[in-house]
Amino acid sequence: MKAKYLLIATAATLLAACSNDENVTDNGPVEARVTAGFGAMSRAVNTDDTWARNDEIGVMVTKVEQSGGSGTTSGMVDRYKNVKYITEQGGGTATFKAAEAGQGIFFQDATETVTFAAYYPYQTSTDASTLPGAITVNTKDNNTDAKQAKIDFLFATGATASKSSPAVEFKDNSATPGATNCQFLHKMAQLKLVIVGSTADGFTEEEAKAVCAGASTYKLGGLKHEGAFTLEVSSGTATGTAASTGTADGDWNITGCMKKDEESAYKRTYTLVLLPQDCSSSALTFQATIGGQTYKNTTDITPNLKAGNTYTYTITAKKKGLEVSGCTIKAWTSNDDKSGDATM
Repeated sequence: MKAKYLLIATAATLLAACSNDENVTDNGPVEARVTAGFGAMSRAVNTDDTWARNDEIGVMVTKVEQSGGSGTTSGMVDRYKNVKYITEQGGGTATFKAAEAGQGIFFQDATETVTFAAYYPYQTSTDASTLPGAITVNTKDNNTDAKQAKIDFLFATGATASKSSPAVEFKDNSATPGATNCQFLHKMAQLKLVIVGSTADGFTEEEAKAVCAGASTYKLGGLKHEGAFTLEVSSGTATGTAASTGTADGDWNITGCMKKDEESAYKRTYTLVLLPQDCSSSALTFQATIGGQTYKNTTDITPNLKAGNTYTYTITAKKKGLEVSGCTIKAWTSNDDKSGDATM
């Protein structure tokens, strides 16, 4: 009988312990789980539509709404303005974890629906309750393979979650009535220059191949490279804006910038991430030195560089000069193509 009572007492104690654990889970803070995808969008270059391993984003709470309870919110907006999250692994849709264990975002009240925004790349601030302010950028020095992703500013907003449904998903919800696109969007502009050597216009095959040769140089003038990416939250609405602040540079050597060579097609493509700016009334100057000859175009490259768009110009090198053919403009995705001539 003693053994029987002891067994019953032990079982009761275990049941009570389980009940207490459930109460902690129900009543204590619940950590947010963050996922983000690009969908058809890309990162710095069109061939890379995935998050990289260890990519860092800043996540903020922009609005808290009560669905019941006291009507007084838990103060998550003030507490979480710049919380660092990092990809657990790369991919088209990535799951993020708090950069420091226990230092992520925690839902406080079961009656609240919380709205989030996020940006890339993460910038440090005084603490997690402070926005990073204006993030300065210089595109002239950072358009190389190793650095370009860090100036490809991305911003997402509108994702909602709650304590009972803690998954914060930055994805396109626009197919749902009343919902919006919460994906990360590009806030910079992209300019692609496709330089082609033409054997049909006076070049030999060897001369056309020189388009991709190490001795060839390319310069672009008329762009503003200094600027800032600014994060703001006003009345529950978050915005992320990139803008130029400097003066135009007249002579930018892009030879070592992000590029792709296709030697068999006598083609080199430069992919440049730039601050939004209107160059439609003052053409960019393009200069190429190929096989010891210098070619210029000063009239035909006139993009109005808008955030999220990519502009593609095909520049054909000919013995008589350079022909710039149409600008395709697309939403990091594309828009429309243009063309013209450049002379020696």
